Amino acid sequence: MLKLIAFGLVFYYVIWPLVRFLFKGFIITQVHRKMSEQDIRSKQAAAQARKEGTIDVDYVPPSGKSKKPLTDEGDYVPYEEVKD
Repeated sequence: MLKLIAFGLVFYYVIWPLVRFLFKGFIITQVHRKMSEQDIRSKQAAAQARKEGTIDVDYVPPSGKSKKPLTDEGDYVPYEEVKD
């Protein structure tokens, strides 16, 4: 019975604080790692963000030989200038 009480006291005063200390250190390192990863991602996103006045072309139509020529002038409509 005395050994059980001694083991309980050793666990309570030695092992439990040691486990809490190690667990707290593990949690702190994980939080710092996640924060640094988030910081890196935000810096990359800021670098890739569009700057004011820039134009991004998302779609470029395929170039083909079946295009109509752009020199189509249309119908000619004669007109006379009327002077008042």
